[in-house]
Amino acid sequence: MTSAFTVERCESVMSCSVQEAVTLARRLMRPALLSHVETLSFAPDPISFLSASSGALGAGTLWAQPSAGIAFSGAGSAFSVRAAGPGRFGQVSAAMRDLRQRLIRGDEDAPFPCIGGFAFANSAQRALPWRDFSDAMLLVPEVLLQVQGGEALLRITVQVAPDSAPSCVERRLQELLRQARRWANTPLTVLPQQVNVRRQSVPSRDAWESSVATAVAMIRQGTLDKVVLAREERLLADGPFSPVSALARLRRVDSSATLFAIQSGGSWFIGATPERLVRLRNGLVEVSCLAGSIGVGNSAGEQSRLAAQLLASEKDHEEHEIVVRSTINALAEVCENVVRLPGTPHVITARSVQHLETPLTAVMPDAGTVLDLVERLHPTPAVGGYPRDPALSMIRELEEIDRGWYAGPFGRMDLDGSGEFAVAIRSAMLSGTTASLFAGCGIVAASIPADEYEETCLKLRPMLSALGAA
Repeated sequence: MTSAFTVERCESVMSCSVQEAVTLARRLMRPALLSHVETLSFAPDPISFLSASSGALGAGTLWAQPSAGIAFSGAGSAFSVRAAGPGRFGQVSAAMRDLRQRLIRGDEDAPFPCIGGFAFANSAQRALPWRDFSDAMLLVPEVLLQVQGGEALLRITVQVAPDSAPSCVERRLQELLRQARRWANTPLTVLPQQVNVRRQSVPSRDAWESSVATAVAMIRQGTLDKVVLAREERLLADGPFSPVSALARLRRVDSSATLFAIQSGGSWFIGATPERLVRLRNGLVEVSCLAGSIGVGNSAGEQSRLAAQLLASEKDHEEHEIVVRSTINALAEVCENVVRLPGTPHVITARSVQHLETPLTAVMPDAGTVLDLVERLHPTPAVGGYPRDPALSMIRELEEIDRGWYAGPFGRMDLDGSGEFAVAIRSAMLSGTTASLFAGCGIVAASIPADEYEETCLKLRPMLSALGAA
């Protein structure tokens, strides 16, 4: 039970922080940020919290790793940075450095995450599904649930203008905190799946397989070693798709995946990815190289047989080793002690698909940040191809879709430069009654177009099921 003395002390600390933030904003002559944290006695459901908070504030954001007990879930925008063009990573890094100078916070030990991501590639004009999404967008939510290391926190962050009255700022903090406590106790509601969903392949199967055949011919001519070609599966439903219900279903069937979501305007980009791009924590860099895929079959015995087939596949090993070599070379340029886990690749399972995986570790110099690594590693050969430039050129020539944020980096960055980003595969863009799902395959000299198409179908299956279209 919270004592009157504890409540009075917390209110006193908040009042001091408010005054400090107002003073900082006036000195800088521009808005400052004030962040307040409250410890919870239980860990709320992050998807339920996302649903309740985004319904009230908009700008929902989620980064969750259920099997690791990690979740960052919130809504509202206390601070956001959007960037475009080839300098987008540098623009976001500069904004993060500036943010540190404008922040007053009462907690120095807890993570202070900025959540968001980057498009796969720069684009002067996005296709319709991505109109609300810029080349890069990271947010500091107004209300954020943080669950990590067995501890659950509510973080409230507000902007404080130079002309803000301290009493108004404090009332805003208190009101958001009251709402957040209520949202933390809101039960999760999973809506029924769609009944009538029409599907459309973009481009058609014949057209996509023709593009794969063209890519194979060019690879055999020595133009490049590998290219990843993606396609879109477009869904049209009678009613709006629910991002919250889809995320809950994805979590239920694969708790090992990293769940992510971000809302911009009336659209949501969501996913459940098996692939980490990079994690930086206390100077330790961790990367997961994922390439080479096969199904899981219909029984434990069939799954084991298919895993052995994947490990023995020369085509899949070739595709995988291209990714590993390229990633090691990229890390070696900025890191020390780049190490490949012995005995790799091994097979991991992500619901309906088995993959070859090779984990790598390295040591990052003190001055580096996770965004430095993201910029250097993206796009990996697993989602772009190798060598990078001719592969990206072929993607622009042969693909008939706008990837948008599909296969781009999505994650969280702390103010100290640490953080984690995943590769936003197994993802979908939801806009009312329309959903755009994406999947791609690594094309090498031994690729067979029909087999590659079937592989995309395997990769689409979890999201199709989550949206009621499987």
